[in-house]
Amino acid sequence: MIPVVTTSQMSKAELNSEKNGITRVRLMQNAANAILDFLESRFTISGKSAIIIAGSGNNGGDGAVLSKLLGKKGVKTALIAPNGLPNTETSKTCLEKTNGTLPPILSEKAESAFNGADIIIDCVFGTGFHGELPENIAELFKTANLSKAVKISVDIPSGVNGNTGVIAPHSFRPDITLVLAAMKTGLLNLPCADYCGEAVILDIGITDDCYNEYDGLFTDESIKKLFPRRSKFSNKGTFGKLLNIAGCNKYIGAAVLSSKAALRTGAGLVCLASVPKVTGIAAAAVPECVFKELKENGEGYIRHCEIENIAPEISGFSAAAFGCGVGNTEEAQKTADFLLKNVKSTLIIDADGINAVSANINVLKDKSGAVVMTPHPGEFARLTGTSVSWVQSHRIEAARDFAFEYDTVLLLKGANTIVAAPDGRVMVNTTGNSALAKAGCGDVLAGIIGALAAQGVKPFEAAVLGAYLHGEAADFLVKEQAAASVLASEVADALGKII
Repeated sequence: MIPVVTTSQMSKAELNSEKNGITRVRLMQNAANAILDFLESRFTISGKSAIIIAGSGNNGGDGAVLSKLLGKKGVKTALIAPNGLPNTETSKTCLEKTNGTLPPILSEKAESAFNGADIIIDCVFGTGFHGELPENIAELFKTANLSKAVKISVDIPSGVNGNTGVIAPHSFRPDITLVLAAMKTGLLNLPCADYCGEAVILDIGITDDCYNEYDGLFTDESIKKLFPRRSKFSNKGTFGKLLNIAGCNKYIGAAVLSSKAALRTGAGLVCLASVPKVTGIAAAAVPECVFKELKENGEGYIRHCEIENIAPEISGFSAAAFGCGVGNTEEAQKTADFLLKNVKSTLIIDADGINAVSANINVLKDKSGAVVMTPHPGEFARLTGTSVSWVQSHRIEAARDFAFEYDTVLLLKGANTIVAAPDGRVMVNTTGNSALAKAGCGDVLAGIIGALAAQGVKPFEAAVLGAYLHGEAADFLVKEQAAASVLASEVADALGKII
């Protein structure tokens, strides 16, 4: 798996790599070669024209070495070095060891060159940047950003803080960011996450054992090993029982979608507990469920006392889910409080269940079992008394701190979904696309995680695998249809194909 690191953590990994015999010079050579390999795999580069904007540090060294390699591939290459050629010892040594000649060095006022370029590559600051851009470089980037060329940043867009994702005015704005070795924390935070274009991680030879410290890990296909085995000699009880308390007269679909997703993910039995209108419609839509009819209040929401009435039955389920479409009401608050104190297995809390908990967050400290909470940024902002903008600019930090403080698995939705465990572990999900930005998809995710927990997958692993499968289903669907047309029910149905 690929680490997610701060700039200081990356520096320590590079030092460890050097101790292991892979020098900084070798890493720079590897970086330049990896960038060249990417360019050749993505574009037809022979005969094209490229401009590399190089800084005076090691990021500039990557670019200068790359310029020699591009020249040997028949690319018409030029360098712009606003602060002079790279002058670090690593850069100088690497340039000496790289065959070929440096291309022409253009004036930094090169508007006409930008206009004629096919590719512009930013190698000015890398992860070392903080503060404001120097005026000459800001002016250079303003011109470069207007070009119709494909724009690429190496490691991180120049002008972006590698830890926070804060963007200085007139920063280089790439179509693609080629991230070296490990994902940088700042690339996952807004506004950078929406600024850096497509992020592609390149292997430059730093081995896993060099990362003694990291903010989190990116998921990869090894996550699939977490999926529970299905023995030939089994019955429905073998694969767990999920109690899904969901829906109300206004929000019927949420109950249907979460229950269907749970069944598609392999739960042996799913019991949907809801008001009569919901169970009646769900019985036709998902006949594989069993149902527990609960009385409604005058507004069509589940009465909290109904949950207390079925308390003796709760212990018979291997996991429970609460919140999908139950409504943001006082009834929901009382139900959440009761479930947290009485569910001794894993309880997944989603949507209105999260809003219910945010009214009295300390109830989390009175819980009887494990809890997985799955907020989107708006719900998490309410839960923590912060703003959406703050949450989005501190995604890993905010999720990790909450998970630790409340001894709860926290899944923060959004592009690059964050999953944090109470023990400090953090995973960043790599699957998914904009198809999931649609009503009902969150209900599907809650059902997936509930089913995995019911089958005995540990809470953190259930959340990580659930996010991965959820995104993988959406990725499967967009191979054959537009992301905008994907329905949440199709995501649930696609689970059967991708699992």
